[in-house]
Amino acid sequence: MENDQIRNLIRKFISERPRNTAEISAWVNSQDSSQTPRSDIASILEMDADIVRIGTVRRSGIAGKEYPLSEWATDEWVAYHERKEPRKE
Repeated sequence: MENDQIRNLIRKFISERPRNTAEISAWVNSQDSSQTPRSDIASILEMDADIVRIGTVRRSGIAGKEYPLSEWATDEWVAYHERKEPRKE
């Protein structure tokens, strides 16, 4: 599966709510028979202007040092859920 196809699939997958790298990787692998390593998924996500890293999950035993377990969302999701600044009167 090519990177553009993977990006399009992932954008649809994370459009409703953010997902972490492991969830995205497992979901992509279930959509295609080729095994795309999680490190490749992270680099694909980082290069996409429409996908935003919104945080990093730090849980013992989930991910090794090589692969950060990040939370990803679409820029549209982030814009919609962004907190508004209070009005100054």
